[in-house]
Amino acid sequence: RAIHAPVPALARGRTTKTFRGRTCVRRGDLGGAYGDSFYDVDELLMNYFTYRALRETLAQMQETDLSPGKGEYKWLYNFAASEYQNRGNEFVAKLFAEGRSDHAQRILAQRVVLLKRWNGYYVRGRGNERCYSKYEEKNLSLLREHLLCTIDLSDDALVDGRESNSTDCSLYESIIKNSEDDASSA
Repeated sequence: RAIHAPVPALARGRTTKTFRGRTCVRRGDLGGAYGDSFYDVDELLMNYFTYRALRETLAQMQETDLSPGKGEYKWLYNFAASEYQNRGNEFVAKLFAEGRSDHAQRILAQRVVLLKRWNGYYVRGRGNERCYSKYEEKNLSLLREHLLCTIDLSDDALVDGRESNSTDCSLYESIIKNSEDDASSA
């Protein structure tokens, strides 16, 4: 019986074709489709809340573990460091398989508590609006930075009417350069 290694997440759903002598690897689900569901978001949230529950459980155990040398805390920490790979349900199943149902149940309970707190935050209406505002602010910031990097506002460029040749510019670099130019002209 052959043992198959798990297929990495990015390798699943790939197709390869040879086109004009070149091998083309196409990822089947990157394009998406209209009408896609948000089941993948549910899975990401589940994994994230498991991660947060693990962090909070470790913090609580570090404070309250009375075993010699904090053995319970160290065991869970080392187990999480070696076994947790951002797949929450698999991690909890591994805890049960190791015979550590106490830790697994604690993480599951903490995950539910975190989900309820997060859900309450969104139901009250604050989270949805804040999330939307943060996305808008970040998008505008990125667009503003891109605009400033593509426009050369130096005096020579304004007189000559030339465009910026720099495609590898950051807002930080342009601010530093402008401040150095201002300091040298003063």
